[in-house]
Amino acid sequence: MKFLIDQLDGAESFLNGLEQSTKLKFAKIFRKVQIGINSAVDFKKLPGTDGIFEFRVIDNGCYYRILAFIVHYAGDEQATIVVTNGFKKKKNKTPKPEIRKAEKIKKEY
Repeated sequence: MKFLIDQLDGAESFLNGLEQSTKLKFAKIFRKVQIGINSAVDFKKLPGTDGIFEFRVIDNGCYYRILAFIVHYAGDEQATIVVTNGFKKKKNKTPKPEIRKAEKIKKEY
């Protein structure tokens, strides 16, 4: 399935603050998902959440994550991935406060 991608302000601010190499890795994953090429390593649904997905990048020994959800607008052929928030972490586990933040944004959207 192909998708459109809509970045909310929080995710855009996070991306703008990253090193160029990390930005390029996220851009590559976004593009792959947009054209329908999906790897469960790079983009996957987080289990136990209310439809929250995660873009995953490892760069220079650091883990970066951007959370998102999918919406289907009436009349649109493609679904839209709404990118909500991003963060850097040292362990390979997504922090619950970040998941709750994405779920709250989804409810308010």
